[in-house]
Amino acid sequence: MSLQLPARRLRDGRPVLAIPVGTGRNEIFLAKLRGLRASPGFRVGADGVSERRLEGFYQEEGRLYLYGPWEPGVCLEEVLQQGEALPYLRRLARALAALGDRRPEELSTDAVRFLEDGSVELLSPQVMRQLRAIQPEEHRLRTFEALNHPDSRGPSYCLAAMLYRLVAGEYPFAAAGIEETRRRARGLRLAPLSLSRPRVREEVSAAVMDGLGRGRGSPPTLERWAALLELWEAEGLFRELPEREARTLAARAGREQEQAARAYRRRAFWRRHWRTTLIVAAIVAAAGILSATVLGNLLRPRSTRGLSPRVVVESFYRSANTLDHERMQDCVTGRAGRQLINQVIHVYVMSRVQQGYEGRSLVSSAEEWDRAGRPQLHPPEGVFGITDLSVQELEDQAGPAFQVSYRLWTPDPEQGTVPREARERVYLRREGGAWVIHRIEG
Repeated sequence: MSLQLPARRLRDGRPVLAIPVGTGRNEIFLAKLRGLRASPGFRVGADGVSERRLEGFYQEEGRLYLYGPWEPGVCLEEVLQQGEALPYLRRLARALAALGDRRPEELSTDAVRFLEDGSVELLSPQVMRQLRAIQPEEHRLRTFEALNHPDSRGPSYCLAAMLYRLVAGEYPFAAAGIEETRRRARGLRLAPLSLSRPRVREEVSAAVMDGLGRGRGSPPTLERWAALLELWEAEGLFRELPEREARTLAARAGREQEQAARAYRRRAFWRRHWRTTLIVAAIVAAAGILSATVLGNLLRPRSTRGLSPRVVVESFYRSANTLDHERMQDCVTGRAGRQLINQVIHVYVMSRVQQGYEGRSLVSSAEEWDRAGRPQLHPPEGVFGITDLSVQELEDQAGPAFQVSYRLWTPDPEQGTVPREARERVYLRREGGAWVIHRIEG
């Protein structure tokens, strides 16, 4: 695909920087662009930072263009296509560092120009974001999606992705479509560059992997990127390596990448079919669990024997956090607490199925999550269990009774974790030498 990049064109006899908008006239869209026209871009050079604004629209040969002041230079996308990009990436890192809080958190290779006087021009981020809404998918993939993390990891990530492209010939998570590219950026394991491209210097590989969030260290700062890129301009990105060692490392990288691809395909299958898989697995497993629990309760004494009524109540609710449905069953008799026990069994089965597909469960204990300060959750990750448990004894009852309040957290792969406030009255009696919950009202 031939990309439509900003370029020099003549308007009324004078050169302007023309940014392709499209061939039609969507008045609502144009109104949005007019409102953003005053949003500044930046020119960063030896004399500091100055703002650059676009001047307006014009139409030529059926195409619509945004235009602004022209200065001779080259676009970042063109630089990356040529391959000799290290000096330009160094200039970009320094320009972004000089912008401070004004720097964009996302970069687009059609929105950065390197001017002949050594300055760097960044077109208005607000205008370019609006333009992406109408750009062809292939254009967006090449100039934006492939070098930005979908959760906005900042320009350090973008520099790492572009350096990866220089070394490997393609972006690290490139795919045929936007959604698949985003999914890979979030979930695909990546073999280090020093394995997949054995002659790449170890320090180059480490910086790239850290920048992509796949390494052991923190992403390099923009100042650090500028210093590293200047060093690699002088020393090069590659090292001398015997042919046999290079082949051995490349073969190892191939094996690791194939393992990563298989794991990623399993996770992709899980994302697409989690509902069907869970329903089938839950029916089979829950039936087996319930049968085993009922039979087990008939054949063995309750694990709660000797516990006080209050401890039995607390044990029933707290066991939800460890998915210990057998312990919960020991705390009750008849149909008491059946709804919560069934929820625990469902989540228990779901976590085991996820363990099989993902290699880990996506459901964590609500109690542990609460103790950790309730860090932000990113669906499909979630928590299940009970927090804020309060057990108060009720007076003037025929037998032990308690007022219980708590917050129940339930995972949902699409909506995230959903909390529910609950208040219940719990009644106990002795049965088989142990206190058991025989009724829950609420």
